[in-house]
Amino acid sequence: MTETELHVRRCRAVLSRALLLGLVVLAASPALAQHEIDAEVWIEMRQMLREKGPTPSIAEDVAALDGPDARRAGPRLIDRGPEVLPAVHAALLAPNVEPRHALRLLQVMGPLGEESSVPVVLELLRRDPNSPLRRDALLILASLPATDAAADFIGQLAADENEPWRTRRMAFTWYGLHRDSRGLPSAEALRAAPDLEQRIAGLFVLARLGDATALEPIGEILAAGAPANARDTLLLALAELVGPEEFERRAPAALAWSDGYQDSLRYARYRAAAPAERPPLCLEMLHAQMPGHREIAVRCLLDSGHADDLRPFAAMDLEAPGRDALVRNEIRRAGWRVVDTDTEFRIVPGAPAAASP
Repeated sequence: MTETELHVRRCRAVLSRALLLGLVVLAASPALAQHEIDAEVWIEMRQMLREKGPTPSIAEDVAALDGPDARRAGPRLIDRGPEVLPAVHAALLAPNVEPRHALRLLQVMGPLGEESSVPVVLELLRRDPNSPLRRDALLILASLPATDAAADFIGQLAADENEPWRTRRMAFTWYGLHRDSRGLPSAEALRAAPDLEQRIAGLFVLARLGDATALEPIGEILAAGAPANARDTLLLALAELVGPEEFERRAPAALAWSDGYQDSLRYARYRAAAPAERPPLCLEMLHAQMPGHREIAVRCLLDSGHADDLRPFAAMDLEAPGRDALVRNEIRRAGWRVVDTDTEFRIVPGAPAAASP
């Protein structure tokens, strides 16, 4: 091959990649849903943009979370799975850890969802009750498995009226997300609280526990104009108790523009749908910000034989960089694995420990 021919071939390759990148950027526009674009476009982009060269060590990526490479280090750590946690835990509990670094370490622990992280987060919470990261650490605790030690700590927090409400209410988030009936007495006590935010926290727990008596007060608060910081909580609680038609009737149409409204409505549709009707809804739920909805969507698609439909979401996400790593993580947690090489990208059954990349 002459030098001129080699140059032409290289130019064609560059133009081809530029065209492909243009297609993906177009696909990521708000007017188009990712699952409506040919999956192979996303797969080829993943193969082209995979990081080349030596993979940073776990220790290097843990340190990188405190610097400008955090956006890439975080997804890499999540991709590697629970093996990163000893280093992440040690860094979080280091005496000189900076708040920004600690927050990013917590954000790796949350998606991995391992029980071994619970005592570490509890130690962090007990170490400094006035930490600026207290609320963030409590939110991560709510995303980790429910243990007796965590339940004891949350019970004390829920009952402590000296705790600032902005952090105390995270105890009710924990009870609600875990559907833990140990929170029932505390939630019942807040049902008639004079403070509206406290009332909403109690109603959220009751709704998550399936208490239909929470429906009317939830609807009344929404109709009267709920506080902005509580709307998503109320919408999610409403979706726990009603089908999609009643959800649309009770939830103010003025909120229909919001992600919280759309995520909760999809969840109501998912709950009401027959199993065969759920996969298209699950593809939309992969974008949800609501806790637990991505996990529901991934497992539904895997269990219903739609693993291939997950490929573009697991391959890359230009709308929300890093969300693809969260999808790959849920695939691993479900007992499947991602085969990710320069020549193929597949989702196959397998042991989580064998997951790639």
